[in-house]
Amino acid sequence: MQIAFEVAGAPAEFRRDAVTGKTLLKVGNEIAEPENPHSLATGFSFRLRRTWRYRVGDHGVEIEKVRPLLFAGFRPNSFTVRVDGTIVAQAQGV
Repeated sequence: MQIAFEVAGAPAEFRRDAVTGKTLLKVGNEIAEPENPHSLATGFSFRLRRTWRYRVGDHGVEIEKVRPLLFAGFRPNSFTVRVDGTIVAQAQGV
């Protein structure tokens, strides 16, 4: 999954690898990697909603993933990106 958006005029991109669970947020030249892809909790969870929160300068970035209840491995997840509480991007994918 790859979502492009802007934070205070700077290009930003969120990436998540569905196989390894690795997540990455890139804003301008800064890169944040919040989860360890080698941790079992990264790729295996029963939670339906997961939220990643970042601080980029004076701005708060929140990325929320919602997975379906039934057959979650075979259906797309919903992703919502908020910057300072305002929705700036939405996408569906794995």
